[in-house]
Amino acid sequence: MTQVLARPWDLPLADAASAAGTIHIEEDVIAKVAAQAASELPDIGCPTRGLGHLGADTLGARADLSRRPKASAQVDGDRAYLDLVVSVRWPAPVPQVTAALREHVRTRIEELTGLTVHTVNIEVADLITDTDTGARVH
Repeated sequence: MTQVLARPWDLPLADAASAAGTIHIEEDVIAKVAAQAASELPDIGCPTRGLGHLGADTLGARADLSRRPKASAQVDGDRAYLDLVVSVRWPAPVPQVTAALREHVRTRIEELTGLTVHTVNIEVADLITDTDTGARVH
């Protein structure tokens, strides 16, 4: 009788990883996935960059709900530690929005990478409205 060896792509994910080796995902990739996951929520956006928070629109960009928030990640073994800097749509309730954001990012990172998310730290840098046009100089 001939023994047929299983090919890694025919095995369940956990068995395939041990049969084919390990996969290493860089921290900056984890951060980009986290930022994308955060941007999937309608009340979350990119915080102010540069000097935009001072009203100097030509020197930096304003907060924007249509752009991804800032994210960083640290990975230790199979655990991920995430930091997000976001803008929140005003007048959305910040505690509820950040709780939903934390859970959504945790779920997406765990689904997509197989890592266990240990912490998701969130800094709310800006509250913005849909009609936020920035500061005006008179």
